[in-house]
Amino acid sequence: MRILGLIVEYNPFHNGHIYHIKKAQELVHPDITIAIMSSSFVQRGEPAIIDKWQRSAIAIEYGVDIVIELPFVYSCQSADYFSQGALFLLNAMGVTDLCFGSEIGNIDVFIDIAQTIKDHEDIYNQYVKNYMKQGLRYPDATNQALEDIMHKQIRTPNDLLGLSYVKEIINKDYPIKPHCILRTNDYHDDTLQSLSSATALRHAIYNHKDIFDFLPHSELYEHYYTLNDYFPYLQYIISISSKEDLRSIHMVDEGLENTMKKVIMQVHSVNELIDALSSKRYTKPRISRMLIHILMQNSKDDIKQAMKLDYIRILAMNDNGRSYLSSYKKIAPYPIITNISKYHHPALDMEIKATTLLALQSNKDLIKEEYAHIPLYY
Repeated sequence: MRILGLIVEYNPFHNGHIYHIKKAQELVHPDITIAIMSSSFVQRGEPAIIDKWQRSAIAIEYGVDIVIELPFVYSCQSADYFSQGALFLLNAMGVTDLCFGSEIGNIDVFIDIAQTIKDHEDIYNQYVKNYMKQGLRYPDATNQALEDIMHKQIRTPNDLLGLSYVKEIINKDYPIKPHCILRTNDYHDDTLQSLSSATALRHAIYNHKDIFDFLPHSELYEHYYTLNDYFPYLQYIISISSKEDLRSIHMVDEGLENTMKKVIMQVHSVNELIDALSSKRYTKPRISRMLIHILMQNSKDDIKQAMKLDYIRILAMNDNGRSYLSSYKKIAPYPIITNISKYHHPALDMEIKATTLLALQSNKDLIKEEYAHIPLYY
């Protein structure tokens, strides 16, 4: 049996995602397609533009059989941790093949680089460490290390994520075969076209442009979430928190608490705050993720405990997916859950915190939905 895995955010779900699902299925010919999707907040350090229930419903409509949740503790993290959580859960679901979009479009390049990193791990890590000491950001340091070891580089965010997926498969020896599909547009292209990038579509939504021709269910985006909506809460929390309290929060490192305390009453938006805190050392997405952890008051220890996953949460499924789950749950290595009130785990406690934060800007009762939602069944 072939089980296709897709690692997604669908932020927003667009025509390119429909293309990706169809092409991946043509490539793998799976019996089941399983997507693991970021929950309330996404990897780039922002709230998902619409909630996870709406995004998972669209995924089912366009060809996915099961959508499982990538918990907040992994979805709002750097590429390596994001990949770690996603591959751990996809492997636990019995996935045999993984397919992702790529600017390179050649899976052999990713496999070659990932295997070389594994074979020369100590040298690679030392190169990365040395370049970071020189002030390079982590993505730039890893690229420079690759250049030194094998005269290759991975530049774009999608390819960096893809490399993280392949590294995780190889390092953990998962029985998953990776594939990639050549992307049809530039990841930072902000023009609207038949296969627009998620970046372009988010900009269009924020600027109230007509998106009817570019997004399935464009009506869902009349109300959307942005990180800037939370600026008053963020300003309040940073203002009243001591430097010691801020230092205990996940990702607050190397004196960032001092800079935050210094600038917080001088800035007027989240974007201004991110600009004030980002540097040659810290990327804007990294700062954005840190701010979300501050909003949720996630300590370094909270994150460590929540990352020890021992469950799989279903967000949505169709008839084919339900049939697979009925048989697979008997041999699954972890409980497969649909109702979080019947299962307890630090990652689920954190999921409630994330939903509560999102609910502050919602016109829906998202907290009730978190407890009462029954996975969609078509």
